[in-house]
Amino acid sequence: MNEILSAYLSARDYDRITRGCIEWIRNWFAENGPSSPAVIGVSGGKDSSVVSALCKEALGKERVFGVLMPNSVQPDINYSRLLVEHLGIPHAEINIAEAVNGVRNSIRSGGLDFTDQMTINLPPRIRMTTLYAVSQCMNGRVSNNCNRSENYVGYSTIFGDAAGDFSPLANLTVTEVKIIGRCLGLPEMFIEKPPSDGLTDRTDEDNFGFSYEALDTYILTGSCPDDTVRSLIDRRHKANLFKLQPMPEYVF
Repeated sequence: MNEILSAYLSARDYDRITRGCIEWIRNWFAENGPSSPAVIGVSGGKDSSVVSALCKEALGKERVFGVLMPNSVQPDINYSRLLVEHLGIPHAEINIAEAVNGVRNSIRSGGLDFTDQMTINLPPRIRMTTLYAVSQCMNGRVSNNCNRSENYVGYSTIFGDAAGDFSPLANLTVTEVKIIGRCLGLPEMFIEKPPSDGLTDRTDEDNFGFSYEALDTYILTGSCPDDTVRSLIDRRHKANLFKLQPMPEYVF
C-alpha cells in the first residue's frame, strides 16, 4: 500500500466505523422491516461477505438469508458455500442458468442480435430479480453490496447489482471494505478473494486498466501521480455518473 493511502487510513477509526455501520443497519431495519430478514446475494467475495457479517451482527444470524446464484457452473461457488457455513446463516442455492437462457432464446427468436453488454449484464439483472422474488417469499429486504470504488467508476449493472433496499458499503472504498472485514473477524480467504464479476474470466482490475489501490487513493485523497491512470478514472467516472443520479424526470 502506498504511503499516501496508508496515512489516510491510519488516521481513521475503522472499529468505530464498523460499529456505526452495524448500528445503522439495526436502526434501518427497525424502521423499515422490524421482523424482516436481510436477503443477500452471496458471491463469497469481500463485499457480500462483509455485508453478510455486518447484517449478522446487527440482526442475528436467523434474520440473514444468503442466496447463492450460480449461472450454470460457477468455478468459485465454493467460496459462497463456505461463507454461509462460516457465518451459520440460512441460505438457498438457486441456479439462474435456465432463466438466463430463456431470456436469451426469446431475444434470439425475436430476431435481435446479442451485444457484449447484453451478454454480460443479463445475469446480474436475473440475479437481482431472483433476490427480490426470494425476498418477497419471506417479507425480506434486499441488500445492495456495491462499494464506493465500484460506484465511482460505474462498475455495476443498473437494475442488477446496483439495485437493493439498503446499501451498507456505498461510502466505503474497496480498501476500506477489506479493513471492515478484518474488524469483523472474517477469514482472509473471503477478504482477499480475487475481485471479479463472476461472469467473465477477467478480474475487476483487468477490466479497469488500473488497480483498486490507485483508484482508492485518488477517491480518498485526490492524489494520482500517473496521468494516464487519472485520465482513465476521470473518464469512467464522468461516463457513468448517470448511474449514481436519480432518473431524470420531465417537470411541467
